[in-house]
Amino acid sequence: MEWLKKHVDTVIVLGGILSCVLWMNGRFNEIDQRFSAMEKDMAVIKAVLIMKNIMPVEIAKAGEE
Repeated sequence: MEWLKKHVDTVIVLGGILSCVLWMNGRFNEIDQRFSAMEKDMAVIKAVLIMKNIMPVEIAKAGEE
């Protein structure tokens, strides 16, 4: 019990750092999901523009490279 009283501030700081790392990891995963959803939306928009002959196929192919 004496050890815990002596190092309680260190335990609190390390717990705070660990919780911050876990929170940031969740946020980064959320951003990755948004980007993948945005890429799918862009593919649909390109397909519609090509089908309506608004966007040339060459421009769509150039964007993929």
